[in-house]
Amino acid sequence: MVCVYIRILMSKQSEVLQFRQQQLQRQINQALDLLQGSLHKNPSQRGYHLTTKVDQKTVTKYVRQELVPRVRAMTANHLKIRKLLQRLSEANWRLLQLPPPD
Repeated sequence: MVCVYIRILMSKQSEVLQFRQQQLQRQINQALDLLQGSLHKNPSQRGYHLTTKVDQKTVTKYVRQELVPRVRAMTANHLKIRKLLQRLSEANWRLLQLPPPD
């Protein structure tokens, strides 16, 4: 009786984790319009710059004023994706730890 109850709990846990996995995958897919880097207003010049690291070197790109809202949203998506990937990795790991179904 106890064995059956544990299997039901494991099955339910597997369903919950698989649902969470699919939910995270959808959220990641919806946020793929992204840019890596930080948007900064340059005080000595007018306009904004997007800075990022490439091969351990800082690369700066000029961002036209009309693109600032879109670039801001895209860099926010990059941070969101990083968090979502971490959560997806954890869900995947927990799924791997469950005993295989009979």
